[in-house]
Amino acid sequence: MINPENSKEIIGEIKALTPEIYSDVAKPALQEIGSVAGRTTKALLAPLRGMLWGWEKIEELIEEQINKKINKIPEEKRKSPEPEIAIPLLQALSYTANNETLREMYINLLSNSMDLDKINIVHPSFVEIIKQMNSLDAKVFEMLSISTGYQKVLNPKISLKGQNKFIAEATPKWYLGWTIENYSEFDISASLIRLSKFGLIELMFNQTTGDANYTDLIEMPFLQKLLIETQNEHAELELEIRADKSVLYVNEYGMQFKRACKPD
Repeated sequence: MINPENSKEIIGEIKALTPEIYSDVAKPALQEIGSVAGRTTKALLAPLRGMLWGWEKIEELIEEQINKKINKIPEEKRKSPEPEIAIPLLQALSYTANNETLREMYINLLSNSMDLDKINIVHPSFVEIIKQMNSLDAKVFEMLSISTGYQKVLNPKISLKGQNKFIAEATPKWYLGWTIENYSEFDISASLIRLSKFGLIELMFNQTTGDANYTDLIEMPFLQKLLIETQNEHAELELEIRADKSVLYVNEYGMQFKRACKPD
């Protein structure tokens, strides 16, 4: 909902228009001031004003949160953070502090950068990685980093039986067999690709390790449901699920990122 003060500014801007524009444009806009169709760019951007934190608010947050963590570090082990880590991190907090998941990663990274015992695991590039993440990426990475070994993943396709043809975009590119609340399996797949591009995980297409059994993934209800839905859309075709068996793992850089951004 638009703030009343912002609405006054919007109305003032509209009245400043020429009479012709006012009669043709402003009146409908005023009538629909509460709808998307009647909102100006300024109105649509207005909610962001409260999300851009100033230095005083960030300093208050930092002092409160870091104090809890710094008290766990022996005094002789404490140090000022490197500016190449702290400065871009604090700048990023000015617009991400409202995101609890990312804020926690930043706070952990900053506090760990102030610990002499952890200077070898904290790297300036980690700030940039968090800046590129959304909440989903952080949650998916957390799930993946629980394991240090290879993890099974499928590259499924809904294909025409007996033919080397498939229905494009009918399945996620990468399928782990699980998802996160409020996100789809397609969202998880896209997140895996992003995490790979960030350099935190390795996606090893059409490679397996040991005698891993992929039957459980292939028979997951989600894939079977996609097959039924796609078959209903293409009743004239005989379809089946085919899948390349692959693996992924959190690489050494990713595990270092995890240690640098995790709480004490």
